[in-house]
Amino acid sequence: MINKKSKMSMLIASFPETEKIGKKVAKSLRAKHTNIFVEDFPDSEFHLKLNKNPKNKIVIIINSITKDPDEKIIETILAASIAKDYGAKKVVLVATYFPYLRQDKHFLKYDSLSSKHIIKLFKEFDEIYLLDPHLHRIKSPKEIYWKVKSISANKQIGSFIAKKFKDDFIIVGPDEESAQWSSEIARILGKKVVILKKVRKSPRNIKIKKQELGGIKNIIIIDDIISTGKTLVGSLKIAKEQGAKNLVCIGIHAILSEGADKKIKKYAKLITTNSIPNRYSQIDISPSIVDALKKYNS
Repeated sequence: MINKKSKMSMLIASFPETEKIGKKVAKSLRAKHTNIFVEDFPDSEFHLKLNKNPKNKIVIIINSITKDPDEKIIETILAASIAKDYGAKKVVLVATYFPYLRQDKHFLKYDSLSSKHIIKLFKEFDEIYLLDPHLHRIKSPKEIYWKVKSISANKQIGSFIAKKFKDDFIIVGPDEESAQWSSEIARILGKKVVILKKVRKSPRNIKIKKQELGGIKNIIIIDDIISTGKTLVGSLKIAKEQGAKNLVCIGIHAILSEGADKKIKKYAKLITTNSIPNRYSQIDISPSIVDALKKYNS
């Protein structure tokens, strides 16, 4: 049971893009919520303000660090600094999407290894939670920074699929990187999973290898990040060629650059979580965040 002292000790602070998520999380945890006010100075520098006093609180800052991620990084760091300057007991980041994780090794001579270095800019935070971070060659978030923990929306996605799709179907992962999500969700649902293989020649030049899907007519393709949509479109074409009739794409993080949603919708229904709020967001990630933050109310 949550007592008055514990419910007053937490302050959920959200940016405009994550306000709805922040309010749901605050309500579930019986915590206070505050908006983070952001404006530009005439020279384009940011000015931020918390609308509630963070003193002696555990301040949870929720942000989706996408769509101008460089700007969002600065905003998020400034928000943490405000909370610390005004006496917060602890400052915790929940990033519903965190950028710069896909470059997890030096691919070319003298190029950047962004996943290793960008995260360390967030040193003002005492703890960092990343929702379904894109970890491929790096197996644990602590490998990139000791303060980082990951949380997942797999449970919410599995529950959504179980409620909405009653016909027989299989789960397909569009590439090896997607396996950690598609395989786990298939396990939750007790469904068969097929992981396709991708050959990437450049960020925009990819090819999906043909693979037998077993003649199933109903296919749900699950991926963590939908960026240009080319990986998903390649997978959808393979499914169509094998006679699939009902195709659904579910993405956790919908970046949807370069008209990705229009490309995908030529072949399939598109559904995403609200980690990056958009018109296709049908799966709410706030329960995953609440589960991770319950410890602060104990």
